[in-house]
Amino acid sequence: MSTGFDLQSVAELARRPHLRDSGTVFTEGERAHCRSRPDPDASLAGLLSAKEAFVKAVSSMGGAPAYTFPEIEIGHGPAGQPRLRLYGEIARWCREHGVRAEVSISHTGGTAGAVVVLLAGTTTNEGQVA
Repeated sequence: MSTGFDLQSVAELARRPHLRDSGTVFTEGERAHCRSRPDPDASLAGLLSAKEAFVKAVSSMGGAPAYTFPEIEIGHGPAGQPRLRLYGEIARWCREHGVRAEVSISHTGGTAGAVVVLLAGTTTNEGQVA
């Protein structure tokens, strides 16, 4: 098991359009989802926190391959719950190691935060990274 946590200032992210809009951090799907939300900047800050929390959690597991932020995508389930989707070598590595992920995101008062819990060697498909 490994846990990562991160906080992100909504105003700080709003002042950095190159992070929001270039595709180097967020996928087009993530940006489209956040544009549909009442406060797009707060939603983007939450996704960035989730990505950073994943980085912190996976780095303590050891042996993970290199990856970029667009290879870490935060999607949403039917009830709006955040879901981690991985692509490329990090996705392959997580599948090979049976890594299962749980993600929680929240934002209030100008700050977004996220927690990612990674469980390795699990046998269930629920929460399996895609």
